[in-house]
Amino acid sequence: MSHFSERNQLAPTKPIQVADVDLPLFNRIWNIFYNREYATSHSVFSFRSQPEKTEQVLDALGYGYTYPDDYFDRNKNIEKLKNRLIDSDWYVIYDFVEIYVSLFPTKSERQLIEKELNVVLTEEKAGYRIVNGMIVPITNKYELGALKKAMKTKYESVNQHIAKAVSLYSKRKNPDYENSIKESISAVEAMCCIITGMTGAQATLGAAIKKLTDNGVHIHGAMERAFLALYGYASDENGIRHGGIDFKNAPAEDAKYMLISCSTFVNYLMEKWSKIQNK
Repeated sequence: MSHFSERNQLAPTKPIQVADVDLPLFNRIWNIFYNREYATSHSVFSFRSQPEKTEQVLDALGYGYTYPDDYFDRNKNIEKLKNRLIDSDWYVIYDFVEIYVSLFPTKSERQLIEKELNVVLTEEKAGYRIVNGMIVPITNKYELGALKKAMKTKYESVNQHIAKAVSLYSKRKNPDYENSIKESISAVEAMCCIITGMTGAQATLGAAIKKLTDNGVHIHGAMERAFLALYGYASDENGIRHGGIDFKNAPAEDAKYMLISCSTFVNYLMEKWSKIQNK
């Protein structure tokens, strides 16, 4: 919730944190971890009673073998980890969040901790949210909803393409926007081929999308033309799939647009296809 002064424009609105993690945001992330793993005697991963658990996290963060033998004194390891994070670059905090979330053994537990952390990210104006265990530079709740839904279809090939597109797009050090766009388009292509039953070399989005009507999935002509145009953007001789020189440095906004658009279109096709299958 925003403060009174912000809501009434009496104080400057806190800017979105994109290449930064300020102290309030770090403290709230840390407090979630600390309160779950150290403040009670019922630690989920036994961080409190087994200091080697902290060593595993540090190793995953790239800090392995850089500390003395007495580093994991069970009374000091919590402060050592905290100080490491405070002294690190901002993106290491998000690496830590991803690692911590990944440790939860069940899907339901991961979803609960993601929800708790996303509340903090939202309230502290972070430019990132957690989607399927990954930190993604998307903050709009409708965009996040589209991504989550597109990664949870009953078709694994579609889910994998969207998940890979998210992963490539959300790399903080070296994002791969070109290949993220390829994976986004491939998700739509996979969905269309599932509906039409097309396989092999001819099973491309350009061909499959024109066969949707033959399989009972009717989409507006303008929408069909729009996605054929997007397919052309990615697949013609100068397109991303062919390594066209014009797309060697695809911008972040293009990758984000394709990721959200393709996720939304996958969800749209899934709804139409499900209605046909349930008749």
